[in-house]
Amino acid sequence: MARKTYSEQEREKIKENLLEEATRCIVEQGLVHTSVDSLCKKVKISKTFFYALFPTKEDLVIQALCCQQPRLLRRAQELMADARRPWRERVEQFLRDCCYGTKSSIAVLSIEEEQEVYRCLTPERFQVFRRDQMVFFTQALAVFGIPTGTVDPRLFGNLALSMMMVYKAIPDTMPFLFPEVAEDMVEFQIRALVDEMERAREQAGMVRETEGEDK
Repeated sequence: MARKTYSEQEREKIKENLLEEATRCIVEQGLVHTSVDSLCKKVKISKTFFYALFPTKEDLVIQALCCQQPRLLRRAQELMADARRPWRERVEQFLRDCCYGTKSSIAVLSIEEEQEVYRCLTPERFQVFRRDQMVFFTQALAVFGIPTGTVDPRLFGNLALSMMMVYKAIPDTMPFLFPEVAEDMVEFQIRALVDEMERAREQAGMVRETEGEDK
């Protein structure tokens, strides 16, 4: 059978479909139950063509995670544009949406999945992903009105991601934790993180006021 030839437009559309399908699979069933074969069947392409687009399944996953970042930023911007709600409530809602990823169609990797993806990435690809993460968390803080330099985006990223991953790990990966209070745990962590963000925001405001008085 002759190999199908795809136009550039068709290639981009298939790539987009694969990224969307990978995100959906992570949300609904995780990477363990997601194979290259199943992804190819979903978008109706051969495995040969899949590997012409992505060197590995893990590269597809990394790109899918990066592709959802603009969607997350748009969600944050929508929340922050709603002036009817207090600032704190809007930030907490965003973090809640991320932590309960399955409910809000946000892909969150489990601890095992992160390890699997990391092992398969080249050092260069991982560094690109790490830079993308830094940009994303820096932009997210800016959307929330947190001035640059007041909260380390790496710390914000670690705290936010750890909340999501631990919640997802209960009870299968972390059976010694109490699953019946998992959501209470998330709510406590969200409040604690937003407490620090609010302090940084208020301190930055006081500094601006003092600088204005000195002029």
